[in-house]
Amino acid sequence: MTRRHSLLLALALLVLPVMAQAAGSWSTWLRMRSCAEVVALRDTVWMASGEAGLVYYMRGTGTFGSYTREPGGLASNTLSALALDRSGRVWAATPQFGVSRLSADRATWDLVNAFDGLPSDTVNVLRADGDTVWIGTQRGIALWDGTQIAGSVPDLGTASPFRSDNITGILVLRDSLFVSTSNGVYVARLSQQLATWASVAGGLLSTNVLSLATDGREVFALSNGVTHRWSMTAHTWSIAGGQGSVKRMRDGFGRVYSISSTGIYKWVTNQWVLQAGSPVSDGTATGGQEFTGDPDGVVFSWGYTALRRQDSPAWAAYSPPGPVGNSVQNILVDGSRTWVNTFDEGVARFDGTQWRNFEAGCCGAAQDTSFMDPLFAFTLLRDKSGRKWTSHWERGIERIDDSVNPPHFDHVLNVIGLSGSDSLARHSDGWASAVDSSGWVYIGGDTPDRGTLEPMGIDVYSPEGQRVITWKANNTGLGDNQVRAISVAKDSTIWVGTASRGVDYFSVADFDNGTTVDRLRLPVFQSISELENSAIFGVVANGDSIWVLTSSNLRRVKNSTKQLLSQLEIPAGPAPRGAVRPLDVGPDGSVWVATSDGVRHFKRGGGYEDFKTTNSPLANNEVRAVCVDKTTGVVWFGTAAGINRYDPNYVTPVPPALSKLELLLYPNPLSLTRMGLELRLRGNTSAYSGEILDLGGRVVRKFSASANDRVIWDGRDHEGRLVQPGVYFVHARGGGREAIARAVVLR
Repeated sequence: MTRRHSLLLALALLVLPVMAQAAGSWSTWLRMRSCAEVVALRDTVWMASGEAGLVYYMRGTGTFGSYTREPGGLASNTLSALALDRSGRVWAATPQFGVSRLSADRATWDLVNAFDGLPSDTVNVLRADGDTVWIGTQRGIALWDGTQIAGSVPDLGTASPFRSDNITGILVLRDSLFVSTSNGVYVARLSQQLATWASVAGGLLSTNVLSLATDGREVFALSNGVTHRWSMTAHTWSIAGGQGSVKRMRDGFGRVYSISSTGIYKWVTNQWVLQAGSPVSDGTATGGQEFTGDPDGVVFSWGYTALRRQDSPAWAAYSPPGPVGNSVQNILVDGSRTWVNTFDEGVARFDGTQWRNFEAGCCGAAQDTSFMDPLFAFTLLRDKSGRKWTSHWERGIERIDDSVNPPHFDHVLNVIGLSGSDSLARHSDGWASAVDSSGWVYIGGDTPDRGTLEPMGIDVYSPEGQRVITWKANNTGLGDNQVRAISVAKDSTIWVGTASRGVDYFSVADFDNGTTVDRLRLPVFQSISELENSAIFGVVANGDSIWVLTSSNLRRVKNSTKQLLSQLEIPAGPAPRGAVRPLDVGPDGSVWVATSDGVRHFKRGGGYEDFKTTNSPLANNEVRAVCVDKTTGVVWFGTAAGINRYDPNYVTPVPPALSKLELLLYPNPLSLTRMGLELRLRGNTSAYSGEILDLGGRVVRKFSASANDRVIWDGRDHEGRLVQPGVYFVHARGGGREAIARAVVLR
């Protein structure tokens, strides 16, 4: 960052409000579906996910890990390109926030964006060349020279040499820099500081070039579904076909690969060679597969849910753990297990360690150990016997006993095959739900088309799972048949929130002993007059308080008197269509509200705190469900793009103080090469911070390490320059103690 940029940042911080980062302990779960780029090393395969952040696969252990978005960390869970520089830093491009960079010791992140000189924060492609990185954006190309953005094309105030500044490919071949755009390919000389750009589009079937690749000797371009080969002598492109319609082309460690509907190809001695048994492209624009080769030429491919590896055994598939999907509609905490409903991906259950996923196509109506069809899941309830109820629009309603393995499913209602206009099918459109002290279950209905398909009202189910009656507006005085919320107070009063007519209530105690005969009687609902015309999204009974979430605020009603007591403001309205469970109350009486702009937590003693993507790892600001564990106070958030778990009571444990900090540096002495070095630290505690000092006591580089055996120094100073051979000192802190160790750097 330049001095001018630093000054501008300091001035900005004087006038902009700063939201404190949320405290507590956060966990994030995301389902990886798509991949923008793969980089395969001998020990690790890195993947730029389209929705699950930076995902990696450890080849030695066969395990997956990931880095997900959080303040001060990865800038986005949606990545567009990936590169590793010579020092081992991982560059992860985003389509909105520039490029996040992970340090070689995997301990810290920083960000390179338009403030640092990028032409745009929408980054399409990265190309590492040693410790320099070329960054292609939708408005031009920039060079990171190892310490800063050294320049861009087009530069500020200068005319562009390109017909389109939308960069789609970059490669360096000896003294030439090739750049492809959505309207042509260009080349310039590095030795001439890119002073002159030449258009080299002759022979291309289309100037809309999707990517460039090189094996270190030749240059290839992909356009119009065809791979082209550049002639260094004729200075034109010729078709290098034989694979069919090509969807993607990539390179890696001196090899070039492409994919079509017949599989993955490798360029070998002037021809494309099909990799036997390899995955094939699909009918989507990008082909549905991302692929590359490792230093030994072993091909890795990501497609939809799995990473595939070419060797031993051939094209074996490895799937990262995670929930069934990211478009979450509802969450239910049941002791150590958490159930998750998604819109069109299925249902998942987390046992604290592993996810069990019920995906689309996994099930069938004849099975009693799985769903009829897990799609379009909304209602999610635990009844008095511990069984879970889920509704699936136009599919049916399930009751699940997961105390056995495999879980046992009662298909309470099966409407698969019925049209949406069928009256029985309407009873599958469950939304809100509640259970009373006698075990009776109430499911409030919604509708996919209010103008044509009238919602059902409230279906009443016996503890045995039989639907015995439906309460509707025309037979009970219910304000609206579209029911968005139901809750049962401690005195057995049922509170109902409707989509357009506010809040209604009546007491189940009026039904005497709760037998089936009693439930066949029709209740007479009454309303809270002040809320009569409100759109209600949530109702939760807690003690003598009934919390009511409207489209614009949070209201509190006193259950015993039915009086409206207070009103609290929320940052935005609930998610307009997906908020199945946008309101919950913690064991301490604090209230949690999910909105279309994050979560607001109203504290019991007064005041509130907000959680958004700007101050927390929240997967998305559109939060559709919030569920609090009534025993621990841990809160689960279901968003439009993933799941978060937050423990507000978590306190980072203080490691026991050491009598002495012991350090081991290795290898030591170290050999300094053009790529630097890798100095690792091991000691008698679990986390370290400190500095590398030269003989004069000057700080050369600061470091932090969250575990033993991490790389703490790459042989460079704080400006990225290689140090000179000599003696250096490592001043480390950890476990409440400090220590100094010596490292010798040799040429």
